[in-house]
Amino acid sequence: MRKATATIPVTVIGGFLGAGKTTFVNHLLATGGPRTAVLVNDFGEINVDATLIKGHDGTTMTLTNGCICCSIGTSFIETMCEVLDAEVPFERIVIEASGVGDPWKIAEIALIEPTLRLDRVIVLADASRIAALIDDARVGATVRSQFERCDVVLLSKTDLVDAAALGAASAAVLGLRPSLRIVATTRNSLPTLDAPAKASTFRADSPAASDHSATFRSFAYRRDGAFDRGRIAGAVAALPPELLRLKGSCRLDGEDAPQVFQMVEGVWSLSPADQPDTAGIVLVGVGTADLPEPAVLDAILDRALAAGAAA
Repeated sequence: MRKATATIPVTVIGGFLGAGKTTFVNHLLATGGPRTAVLVNDFGEINVDATLIKGHDGTTMTLTNGCICCSIGTSFIETMCEVLDAEVPFERIVIEASGVGDPWKIAEIALIEPTLRLDRVIVLADASRIAALIDDARVGATVRSQFERCDVVLLSKTDLVDAAALGAASAAVLGLRPSLRIVATTRNSLPTLDAPAKASTFRADSPAASDHSATFRSFAYRRDGAFDRGRIAGAVAALPPELLRLKGSCRLDGEDAPQVFQMVEGVWSLSPADQPDTAGIVLVGVGTADLPEPAVLDAILDRALAAGAAA
């Protein structure tokens, strides 16, 4: 790792599945600012505006504004070393934590590595769901842990709830830590990282990392061909409630443009994809530990395939 002449500020972004991390990271990429390296779990998690992409090699997207978007892949440390060894040093690093992970575990890297400086830990919380998630018997412990050491909470999707629900969401978060700073946001009113932040006052002696594999299970669905638009609703309705999140890209029968598929706890949507070369169907999901076997989920989603699509 090259010896740096100055420390690089690191911002870690956390939040439970469907909280809006993708929207926020994409916003940061689009708004420019300092030369930034954005590290995400997988490119499938980020739909970068095609007009921003200068080129990509499957591991790193080079953007026209001088920033890059890197896939963390199998080794976070290796990816971080590559970023720090870049020919032209980056001025800022933004890291998106897993939706079921503890963002503080990533933030600790910035406290240990002398070339890095922890700027802030930001956690997004969906205003329409956070109060229920905090008390949820299945995922509540994971959700609550994400707020334990963050510096600021972005309460997202506030335009989708009424005043009473917004108040309940804020109260639920403040019930965990009364001193937390909460910023209400919508898709069209997200902040930037231009304002300096005080270094986190938390020490790096936090408890050992939790074994999320004992609490959550992942799921991947890949098919050639396309979905039949008329069958998707029925298939999604048949998915078990243990499947908390499902997202990815897909083709629709008879339509040229690929679609981004999003589902959070049974609520789903399709929207045009920014990448026109997307082929077939690739969906990734996260569920609770009692999520049915992949073959069961495959069979449900296969019901939505267009006639003649490969199952």
